[in-house]
Amino acid sequence: MSEVSVEDRVLIRELYDTFYFALNDGDPDTIFASFAPGGIITRYDGEADGPEFGAATGLKWAADPVGSTYQHHVTNVVVKPDPDGREDFRAVRMYFLVTGVWEPPHVIVRWSCEANDIVQFVDGRWVFSERSITLNHDATGTHWDNEPPHPDRSEAVALSEARAA
Repeated sequence: MSEVSVEDRVLIRELYDTFYFALNDGDPDTIFASFAPGGIITRYDGEADGPEFGAATGLKWAADPVGSTYQHHVTNVVVKPDPDGREDFRAVRMYFLVTGVWEPPHVIVRWSCEANDIVQFVDGRWVFSERSITLNHDATGTHWDNEPPHPDRSEAVALSEARAA
């Protein structure tokens, strides 16, 4: 099993920072580019999707008055060798907070999440292979009347099909 270099740690952290800025900004190209071919995200509700769901979410929230105030704050990122011993993979455990503004000027912590991920070195850069995101408590789901929803599956599929065309 290979050790994790300082360079790999920095580049993997850059992947997370770039991905979450793209999600906040509604930048689908960067979100798609953050994933290996066939990469998946398993969300707190147990649903597994490809990067198209994250891209559709970013676009939808960036266009919403409340969603556009969301900011993902990456906190702890711990990078370990791949548990299966693959040289071009790493295991990552990390936390992130999501803040938002529903009633200005008050900023609230909307979600506190943990991710247990596998990243892969593809074409000279680290990308997500598998993401598994959980909430710190199930009761932190939707609870504001004006909260922007996640996109439904059809929105994510339509975005993916439009990119393929």
